[in-house]
Amino acid sequence: MDCFQRLIGIWLCCTSILISRAAADTVIALDDVTNSVVVRLSASSTSARVGTLQPGEQADLIGSVPNWHHVKLASGTLGFVSKRWTRVIATSTPPAGGAGKTNYTIDVVDVGTGLAVLVRGPDFTLVYDGGSNDDLGRGSDNRFLAYIRSVAPTLTTIDQLVLSHPHRDHVELLPDLFAAYQVRQVWDSGRVNDICGYRAFITAVHDETGVQYHDALQGTGTQTFSFKATTCYGTALPAQDVHLPVSSRIDNLPVTLGQNATMTILHADGADYPSPNQNSLVVRLDLGNTRILLMGDAEAGGRQNPSMQPTTDSIEGQLLACCVADLMARVMVVGHHGSKTSSRRALLNAVNASYYIVSSGPMKYGTVTLPDQEVIDELTSRGQVFRTDVNDPACALNPAKIGPDSDGKAGGCDNVQITISDTDQIQVAMRHDHD
Repeated sequence: MDCFQRLIGIWLCCTSILISRAAADTVIALDDVTNSVVVRLSASSTSARVGTLQPGEQADLIGSVPNWHHVKLASGTLGFVSKRWTRVIATSTPPAGGAGKTNYTIDVVDVGTGLAVLVRGPDFTLVYDGGSNDDLGRGSDNRFLAYIRSVAPTLTTIDQLVLSHPHRDHVELLPDLFAAYQVRQVWDSGRVNDICGYRAFITAVHDETGVQYHDALQGTGTQTFSFKATTCYGTALPAQDVHLPVSSRIDNLPVTLGQNATMTILHADGADYPSPNQNSLVVRLDLGNTRILLMGDAEAGGRQNPSMQPTTDSIEGQLLACCVADLMARVMVVGHHGSKTSSRRALLNAVNASYYIVSSGPMKYGTVTLPDQEVIDELTSRGQVFRTDVNDPACALNPAKIGPDSDGKAGGCDNVQITISDTDQIQVAMRHDHD
């Protein structure tokens, strides 16, 4: 064996320690490839050409390094293909020897028409959003709180709580968490939406002892939240200013969650846009060697088919302009409940996920019940899709589900759970628990 071959062998051995193994997954060329994808000897566009991947042809995925997939062709040839022109098709088959010990768990909770995400690691707990438009129980009837208590009965602390934006279907269930747990860090755009859920949320943050609040508006000092006189939950409330100390301004530097786990906020904007969707905090979690992308209600523009380019001033357009390399993730919690306002093909190409989670429910957004079929079709062509709305009619009358039973609400039945092992293996499954 000559020196060059020895170096290649050593390099492959070393990278096999660093990359996420995915022996059951395959790689296929993107639909917009006109001829073929070149397979290279090493992860470089200047390395020798060892084969091609024709449109529709699949190759076994051995692993991944930045910008490249390491693949095995049907002929047995090993090489590298660019992530720009390929996508991963995932399977749920575990690798030989088992999936290993669970290190991280991500639960996308069925809260009806809304979004609620719980992330747990060995040394941290994170919540991303918690709201609903139609499953609005509070206190002991809070569906999200009931789920957390069911899967994590000994939990006492939420280390990080992220509110993507202040719409009811993302915030309404969060205030109860402050009464049930110690909350240490809160991340919020800072954009005020004068609704009962956001008012209760900001009040809960204000009253939480020892909490640190971060927004996208200012790095120090005090943020003032002004709310008008109104009636919330049957109680008349006067006009009120809530003064909240700000610990830091959100930036794009990684935030340590725990050992070998970080959170990076890829988009944060606290400006007073016509729609709070434009304020969505887009978050990437790096859990070991696995990336999870949480899109909130980030949009690409108006309702268009996935093939349309995002507008340049949309969140998806901004992310593609600034941060393509940062978007790649194995799991994507899809933006805006699977709406045609989001998830354009250009963004999905950059993310190149294997698993797509859609949290939605039966209540219409305007005249539309989400998700849109065009978006589901696009996601299904790229990987495995899991939805929280698959049994909504039956769930309303289910006598054994998380939270209140047989309550006429769509939430509580179709929870999506993602587990990541200590060997970076991913398992995604539906949980139909009851408490």
